[in-house]
Amino acid sequence: MLMMVEETADKRRAQRDLERSVTARLKSQGVRNIGFPSGNRDETVYSNGSGSLWCAFGSAEDAKIPRRWNAFGVFDDKRHAQIITVEINIPTLTNSGTVAGFFARDPATGIVYLMHDGGIGGGKPGVGQSAFLAWSDHELIEVGRSNGDVREGILIGRVDAGDITSRIWRYVQTVRDFKDAVESGALDTDAVRRRVAEWDAYRKEARGRRRGTRRAEIDYISYHGDVVDLLRDEREGRKTKREEVLNSPLIDLYVRAGGMMTELFEVKTSISRQSLYTAIGQLVTHSADGGANVLKTLVIPEGDLPDDLVRSIAALNVDVRRFRLSRGAKPKISLL
Repeated sequence: MLMMVEETADKRRAQRDLERSVTARLKSQGVRNIGFPSGNRDETVYSNGSGSLWCAFGSAEDAKIPRRWNAFGVFDDKRHAQIITVEINIPTLTNSGTVAGFFARDPATGIVYLMHDGGIGGGKPGVGQSAFLAWSDHELIEVGRSNGDVREGILIGRVDAGDITSRIWRYVQTVRDFKDAVESGALDTDAVRRRVAEWDAYRKEARGRRRGTRRAEIDYISYHGDVVDLLRDEREGRKTKREEVLNSPLIDLYVRAGGMMTELFEVKTSISRQSLYTAIGQLVTHSADGGANVLKTLVIPEGDLPDDLVRSIAALNVDVRRFRLSRGAKPKISLL
């Protein structure tokens, strides 16, 4: 299990690594004004241009809970004040759970990861943690604390890795899409409200059966979107004129031809039994409307599967595709 980075000096080191990794890949845009619901502030903004990630780092030691201020958004060079999409702030003197960001360390390797608990602000009805987690389908992993408690969070990426900037950018895009969906009213439906209620019930139940995440799975968790992107690019490259390659909040990737679903892909970053049970259920559920001819593909990391699950997957006519994550400071996903 990952463990929360709790000592102030350790958090400062992790913060320095994070800032160094991010600013090495973005260009300074000079001091810019940054607006938020309660006011604004001037900070040096880093970005590679309009329409891409911007970030700014600062301190908020005068806040009720002192913190390191890490703001991210989509850069617009024409705006006087940049708009924050998400803050991943780190409490400096405490380890308060009311601040959404934190660092977590793998005790076996010493690698430190940036985490966010999914608490999305914005001051609008419908913008909140449960709605975001239910809508985005992000996986929460458990992080141990020295007092024996457990905190849950979304793993963004390792703070010293060459790809932490792209990991943050992917998260910013997800949060932005969620806020856009809230603004448009797309979440104001009975179906979405039921899903949020089911998510809350699931989390309540899960707190009673906490388990750690195996180290072999940790590095894969934040790469779900990369695998989906690779699959999409690959499938787009061989689609016919009649085919559309699509996804939805509930489906990682699917192909539609003539208005009918023909292929369905479900990506999991773990080969644990629970992940496989969930994936099989999703494939069966979401392929039902397309009938027996929908080609179903389960996309999972390398590794041995239990014999009974291998038999079940084959009996359900589900194909299995594997992917691999390279090691080192610049990890890379490859489809096999």
